[in-house]
Amino acid sequence: MSSDKVKETDSTDEKKEAADTKDKSKKKFIWIIVLTLILIFGTGTGIYFIWSNSGYISTDNARVTTTLVSVMPNAPGVLERLTVYEGGRVERNDILGWVENAEAMRSPINGLVINVDAVQEQIVSPQIPIAIIADTSNIHIQANIEETDIARLYQGQPAIVTIDTFGNRQFSGYISEIGRATNAELSGSALFFNTGGTFTRVTHLIPIEIVLSEDVDLEYLIGVNARVRIPLR
Repeated sequence: MSSDKVKETDSTDEKKEAADTKDKSKKKFIWIIVLTLILIFGTGTGIYFIWSNSGYISTDNARVTTTLVSVMPNAPGVLERLTVYEGGRVERNDILGWVENAEAMRSPINGLVINVDAVQEQIVSPQIPIAIIADTSNIHIQANIEETDIARLYQGQPAIVTIDTFGNRQFSGYISEIGRATNAELSGSALFFNTGGTFTRVTHLIPIEIVLSEDVDLEYLIGVNARVRIPLR
């Protein structure tokens, strides 16, 4: 092989190596840019998550609720007449029905009948409710807040509520009442102190009530799940 051909071959190899090196450098540069963008995005997302959570108290442990009143017979016997039905409205002192040889049963509140568990001519007793009435004048959102956060809340504090039925639509409201005892204490399931054995410390929940500031019909949504975000000063 002549010296000119050798030189030509060497020159071609050098150009190829240079092109490969340039291509590798370009790919490396692209990867650096991609990783940098991922790092910036991840850091920004993390900062936003920390900021948004530090500025709010949030919970998914919430629902639409109100006071529920059970109506029971005054005496055992045959239910001669029943005048209410599920979904019907009643006013205070309305007659709901009566048992044979007993006084008429009357509604103790204005509200909505959400359950009827009896039929005429059925034998009933004072221990078993025949109907449940929801107080429609006091429908609110009950949220359960961890005891470690409750000191940062106050009555009248603004709140943002989303209700599962309405998807991501947000409703404004405010805290109308803060519970004075934990749910565990109210239900009788709180652990008593003991001098022996082991003790598992748990974070208890305290109920708060949130009233919506907007005109939203919640009468037929009692028990529906909700989410609550409470901005902190």
